[in-house]
Amino acid sequence: MSGGEWTIDGIAHALSVPEQRMKFLRDINMTPLTELPAVLDRWVRHVTALEAARPRIEALRGQFQETGQLPAEFEETEESVAAFDELRERTLATTPERGAA
Repeated sequence: MSGGEWTIDGIAHALSVPEQRMKFLRDINMTPLTELPAVLDRWVRHVTALEAARPRIEALRGQFQETGQLPAEFEETEESVAAFDELRERTLATTPERGAA
C-alpha cells in the first residue's frame, strides 16, 4: 500500500506478525478519539518503514537460506545483547500480563 491512502484494515494486513497486529488493533480500540490521529500516524510510519525495509529483509532471508549465515554486521555482540535485553525489559514493563482482566 506504499504511497496510497492507508486504512485500518490496510495497516493491519501490513503487519505480518500476529502479536504486532493485535497490538495495533488494541491501540486503535483503546485510544480516546482525540488521540486517535496521532496513534494512526505512528502506525502508518511504522508500516511504511517496514515496507521500505522488506526488500532488504527478503534478501537477508534468501542469503541465510542459501548459506546458513547472515552478514557479519548481524553477528551478536555484547552491545547488541545488552540493547536487546533492555528492549525486552521495557516491553515487559509496559505490556499487560496475559489473561489479566
